[in-house]
Amino acid sequence: MPSFLKLALAVAFCCAATPAFAQVTDPVAPETVDPEARPNLTASADAATLADMPRFKPNAVSLYLSPSNQIRNIGFGDYRSEKERMNEVADVMEPILKAHGVVVYRNDPEKGLRDYVAEANARDVDLYFAVHSNAANKRARGTEAFCFRFGGEGERFAKRVVDEILTIYNGPNRGVKESHSHFGPGKPLYETANPNAPAVLVEIAFHDEERDANWILANIEPIGQALTRAVLKHLAAEHPEAVAN
Repeated sequence: MPSFLKLALAVAFCCAATPAFAQVTDPVAPETVDPEARPNLTASADAATLADMPRFKPNAVSLYLSPSNQIRNIGFGDYRSEKERMNEVADVMEPILKAHGVVVYRNDPEKGLRDYVAEANARDVDLYFAVHSNAANKRARGTEAFCFRFGGEGERFAKRVVDEILTIYNGPNRGVKESHSHFGPGKPLYETANPNAPAVLVEIAFHDEERDANWILANIEPIGQALTRAVLKHLAAEHPEAVAN
């Protein structure tokens, strides 16, 4: 057998016998949601659920609603900007919350995070809610929510937010996370660290990944309704005296 054929066969044998290794760069947490087990709720089903949500006495509870102002975060395909889509989600949330008696203050998308937090603190709101979509490496998927530290009302609200999203989303559950060192030691997410009220920042799904981006685009109203349910359930649980009879 010619020597070059012997070399080729040896290389082929080694490749077949050697395990394949791949560099793992995708930050997605292990899948914790069975796609077949999660129902695809329709907007009408969500609306019917909202009709049963708590209503509050006048001026008894308040929320600062802060959809993303990140116009340069562009998503997959027709997603366009995070700012545009998250404000569409907030457009669904705001009137429903007000109809249930929640006083809603909403950020000015042309201002910045310091302005939002300062306004929320000046209003002495009961809850601060930043609404975002995520981006990473065009492969990561999932929903997650951030509170400043575990063990308080912020964590409880974050759990309710993730739970409600998972009623309509079939992707990975990335869970609830602390944000006090999100960008490194002592470098937190600003909107979770600085509000006086319990604060949560949700990353609904990844707008730079095709499936997540298309899911958000197709479900703006159900997403807004799910986040609204989380707010109403949380305020009722934390402020039972404010619930209207």
